[in-house]
Amino acid sequence: MEIGVDIVDLERIERAYGRYGRKFLERFLTPPEIDLCLAKPSAVASIAGRFAAKEAVVKALGTGISGGVFWKSFEVLNDSRGRPYVTVLDSDCFPSGCIVKISIAHDRHSAVATAIIEER
Repeated sequence: MEIGVDIVDLERIERAYGRYGRKFLERFLTPPEIDLCLAKPSAVASIAGRFAAKEAVVKALGTGISGGVFWKSFEVLNDSRGRPYVTVLDSDCFPSGCIVKISIAHDRHSAVATAIIEER
């Protein structure tokens, strides 16, 4: 089992999104992730949470984004109850048969995410 965690300042995400708009989102989010974030009452908090979740996952993998795993190698969506989950889009980047679990939280200032990767 491997664990990763990341924290993101909401103001930093708000500035980047304000400056670059959708192009900023398209660098690290898939179209379904973008749609999900922009539909939320607090889009910036949702964007920051997804960013933190993706960072936490690559930390748990031990690779980082530059280690062969890319922002869009996986996506972070929500189930019908609102619980976040990871969908692996590029299985070459993840251990075979692994299970990825994540948790995301945010307040007025930051978003934090934790990822656990378990190999079967």
